Amino acid sequence: METIVNALTSEFEKLNGRFKTVSIEHVEELKEEIIHWKQKGEIQEQFYKQNYGLFEFEKPKMLPNAQFIIIIAIPQGTTLLDWRLYGESHEVVLPPTYVYTGIRTSCMDILSRVFHKAGYSFTQAVLPLKLLAVRSGLGTYGQNNLCYIGGMGSFHRLEAFYTDYVFPTDDWQGKELLERCMKCSLCAQACPTQCITMKRFLIHAERCLTSYNENEGVFPEWIDPRSHNALVGCMKCQQVCPENRAVIQLKERGVTFSEEETSMILRETPEKRLPQALSSKLRRLNIDEYYSLLPRNLAVLMNKY
Repeated sequence: METIVNALTSEFEKLNGRFKTVSIEHVEELKEEIIHWKQKGEIQEQFYKQNYGLFEFEKPKMLPNAQFIIIIAIPQGTTLLDWRLYGESHEVVLPPTYVYTGIRTSCMDILSRVFHKAGYSFTQAVLPLKLLAVRSGLGTYGQNNLCYIGGMGSFHRLEAFYTDYVFPTDDWQGKELLERCMKCSLCAQACPTQCITMKRFLIHAERCLTSYNENEGVFPEWIDPRSHNALVGCMKCQQVCPENRAVIQLKERGVTFSEEETSMILRETPEKRLPQALSSKLRRLNIDEYYSLLPRNLAVLMNKY
C-alpha cells in the first residue's frame, strides 16, 4: 500500500521538486532565531519590521491541531518581460521566487489529492521560508544568505504548509553554509551595494539592493543607478555564483507590455484605473503586489538603455 510520504514524493518528482518535513514544535525556534539576529544588531529595526513583521508564528487558526510543516522546493527560472516604449523593446528580468501563483496552486493540488484522500487537512504556513528550508535540510545557506538546493541552486520557489498529518520523520537540523562558500567570494565582489561580507554570516540586509527595490521611497544617492538589473529584487550575486552554473540559463518567457501599458505604469496611473488586460498581466506575474513600486523601478531600468 502506498504511504502518504511515497505518494507526495511521486507527485512532487513530476514537478522536479522535493520536500522536507519538520514538527510544528520548531516554529518557536524559528521565531527566536530571528529575534536573536535583531537583538545582536545584525538586522536593523526597520528591516525587521518590513521583512519579518508579517510572519505568523502562532498555531494556524484554520488548523489548530496542526502537527507538522511540509516545506517544498520547485525549480523556477527567471522570467523575462518585454516592455515596449518609443518603438523600442526593453527586456527586463524578474528573478526566481516572485511569480508564485502557478507553483503554489500545483503544490496545493498535490496536497489536496494526497492528504484529503487519507482524511488529513493542510493550510498555508506564513513563515520565513529560507530559514525553514535550511533548518529542515532541504537547502543550505549561501554566503549571500540565499537558500541553495541541490540541482536547483538558488533558482527555485519555496512553499510551506501546516498539516495535521504526523510525518514519520522530523528533519529539523542546524544551519549549514555551502562548503564552496568557504573558498569563494564571487558574490561579495559582484554585489553592487557591498552588502555581502565574508566576515559574518548574515549579509548587511539594510544595504541590499533587493530591500530597496521591494520597499517604498527614493533610492539613496549612494546606490549607482547602473546597479539596477531587475524589475524587483537583484540578480547580481546569483548570476556569478558557481552553484548556479547548471541553472543560470533557466528562463521563462513572460508577457509583452505594449507602449500604452508601459506608459500608463510610468505615469503612475492609479491601479484601479488600469485596463482589465493590463491588470490581468500584473496579477498573473504577481507583480500587482509591487504596483506602487513599478513606476520607480521600471523608470530606473529604462534610463540605463
